[in-house]
Amino acid sequence: MIKPWMHGVIYQATFFITVMLGNIWALAWSALLLFTVVFKQPKPVLAFIALVTVGGYCVDLLIQAAGLIQFTGNTLLGPIWLFVLWIGFANVIWHLAWRIPMLWLQILLGAVSGPLSYFGGAKLGAAEPMDTAGIIAYSLWWAFAFPAGIALRHAWQKRFLDDPSSAPTSD
Repeated sequence: MIKPWMHGVIYQATFFITVMLGNIWALAWSALLLFTVVFKQPKPVLAFIALVTVGGYCVDLLIQAAGLIQFTGNTLLGPIWLFVLWIGFANVIWHLAWRIPMLWLQILLGAVSGPLSYFGGAKLGAAEPMDTAGIIAYSLWWAFAFPAGIALRHAWQKRFLDDPSSAPTSD
C-alpha cells in the first residue's frame, strides 16, 4: 500500500517528468502511473479521478482558448502532458488534499499554489509565461477549484464507498 504522503511525492515526479520531458515521456509515465497507482483503486475512486481529470483538463483548455495561457506540445485535443498531470492531481486530491480541514486554508492554498504551478511550468518551458490577467484568472479558478475538489471527494466517498464514515487509512 502506498502511504498517503507518497501520493504527493508521486505527483511531484509526475509534474517534473511531464512538464520537462513533454508528451512522449508523459505517455510512458502515465502508463506506469496508471498501472501501478491509479488502476489498483476501487471503481468509485477511479470514477472520481476520471471526473476531476477531464473537468480540470477542459477548464485548462478553455483558459488557453481565452488566450490567458499558451501551453506547448499541443495536439488536436491539447497537450498530452497536461492531461497526465491532471490524472496525478486528481489522485492527490483523493489521497492527500482531503486531509486539509479548514476551508480558508484550502482557498488560500488553491489561490497561491495553483498559479505557482503554472508559473513553474512556464519557467520549465511547458507554457508561455502568463500576464497579470492569466495569473488572476488562475488564482480565482484555483481558489474555487481546490476546495471544490476536496468537497467533491468527501461527497463522493460518502455516496459511493461501502463505509462512508471511515476515510482510507493507508492508500
